[in-house]
Amino acid sequence: MEETDTLACLRNKYRFSEEFISSFFAPFLEGIYLTSLENQSSRMLHFVMQMFTVGSTSLPMGGMQAVSNQLENKAKKLGVKIQLGSKAVSVERVGSEDAKGEYDVLVDTKEHGQQTICAKSVVIATDVDVAKDLLNGLLGLEQIDQFPSLPQRSVGCIYYAFQSPAPLSEPVLILNGEGEQRRNTKVFPINNVCFPSVVQTAYAPDGWELCSVSILENVLAEYARDHDSLDNAVRKHLSAWFPDYACNILDESKWIHKGMYLIPNAQPCHYGKDGCASINGGRDCSVFQGVAIPGGVFVCGDHMATSTFNGALESGINAGGAAETFSAETK
Repeated sequence: MEETDTLACLRNKYRFSEEFISSFFAPFLEGIYLTSLENQSSRMLHFVMQMFTVGSTSLPMGGMQAVSNQLENKAKKLGVKIQLGSKAVSVERVGSEDAKGEYDVLVDTKEHGQQTICAKSVVIATDVDVAKDLLNGLLGLEQIDQFPSLPQRSVGCIYYAFQSPAPLSEPVLILNGEGEQRRNTKVFPINNVCFPSVVQTAYAPDGWELCSVSILENVLAEYARDHDSLDNAVRKHLSAWFPDYACNILDESKWIHKGMYLIPNAQPCHYGKDGCASINGGRDCSVFQGVAIPGGVFVCGDHMATSTFNGALESGINAGGAAETFSAETK
């Protein structure tokens, strides 16, 4: 199927009305892919709609950290050593360029300063810019530094805690379907809202609820780092949506601000740029933006597949399998 931007696909292929696109698809898909429909790939439209069609949505009981914890526990049972608080500074080949030798990975640790780890194979599981920096240090890959950067999408999330009940009892995602003049603007900053404690009661103590509000990058730019003004605007917007709860929402002692998280590199772009993240199944993990990587080094991350959790995990499986095969073949 020919790839187009999502807005063109919805208009021309599926003939959805402008009103339905504005009130449903725009807040729904922009909340997922963090940019306007004309900057989204139709491949990703089909991907996410398929996922919602064949699977169920859920929240892990222990929060999103539970996903990492599960991976960590399985890895440790297999004898994997996990070293946190450490930054990979460089990767260098040991021996000749043609050798199936090893690599020295320079690591900057908080506790012991710089250390060198010798590895038979290396998996670079980072965002695209860090991957470029590490690969650029390998002999023969110096040109990677000249490649254009892949744009990153930003998002903000604000959390409020308050005493039960929540304004609604259904485990649903609330989209801002009021139209582009009243969505993702300085006065109307909200794109979507949910109450995670309604979906998964473990997300709040007994007698309390949790509200999560998503803010897209154009609103974040409007407020710069004026978090107090953004908080006030969000409260006013929420109070208009839930008038029966307006007094409590506007009262900072009733709806307690628990945190504001601004993620500047939440997703790589997936349309209109070289190397964009719209490849379901993932790219070849031994090639980076068209350049072959020396044997034994592999790259994974959402930028190597699709700009989703699924893409990140999928590319990680690809790279892990490739590293295992390489190690077996070069014993």
